[in-house]
Amino acid sequence: MLTIRPSYADDVLTIVVSGQVTHEDIETLLFPAIEAKLQDHASIRLWYEFSADFIGITVGALWDDALLSVFHFSDFSRVVMIADMQILGAMVNTLAFMLPCPVKVFGENERQLAKVWLDEAKVVEA
Repeated sequence: MLTIRPSYADDVLTIVVSGQVTHEDIETLLFPAIEAKLQDHASIRLWYEFSADFIGITVGALWDDALLSVFHFSDFSRVVMIADMQILGAMVNTLAFMLPCPVKVFGENERQLAKVWLDEAKVVEA
């Protein structure tokens, strides 16, 4: 399941990931949230938080994620993943090649470091 939460900056989209992520989550929540942010910004930053009850992603959602990379190839400046699951970090690092922007995984106790790293994208753009 995906939940969109308020972000600390207007060009940051914060997504909380829990349970199982499905095609419907991507289609009805993530795509519209990205499109809405892109109406006001040339590029956006993504902040994903994986909760401890995250169990996986369906094949349909994986396909949607791949399409997201194709349709929004240059719309993301950086992506942060907050997760304390070692296997998730390995999966993200393996799939990060699909995005043309930097992607980095931080532990739950590294939120401030994640924010600093994500904010570096704003410095680079300026």
